[in-house]
Amino acid sequence: MKAYFIVFFFGVTKFLLSPFIGINGFGLSIFETYITVSMGGIFGSTVFFFLGNKLMDRNHKKKIIKRAQLIKEGKPLPKVFTKTNKTIIKVKQALGIWGLAILTTVLLSIPVGSIICAKFYHHKKSSIFIIYFFILLNSLILSFIANQFPSIGI
Repeated sequence: MKAYFIVFFFGVTKFLLSPFIGINGFGLSIFETYITVSMGGIFGSTVFFFLGNKLMDRNHKKKIIKRAQLIKEGKPLPKVFTKTNKTIIKVKQALGIWGLAILTTVLLSIPVGSIICAKFYHHKKSSIFIIYFFILLNSLILSFIANQFPSIGI
């Protein structure tokens, strides 16, 4: 039971490592690992997608109030386009929701990727399901890879 919880938690946060921990660290089967990692990834992406969307709405309202206060006081406004923002926009424009969903499960962590997808694609009802699709697909692929390389993850 402890192994399932740990693999589930890693599926929520560090998706790429979780199949290796499940199969090679705890000795779970491919099927057990696939189900646990997939459930963790779907749970994490759901929570962070919708929670991130709510937090961004709240943050936007605070920024509007702060901006109005700075204008009223005659102070300079903060930079809007930082290097980080420009990089995120370039990735969004180059890859779209499909590329961001792949990066969420492979390169980015589930929380960061889900929040970025929520920021740009919260209006598209299919965006969360695209993330789910890649979580299920990558969980299957990573579980098979972890089973083929038993020395990784111990």
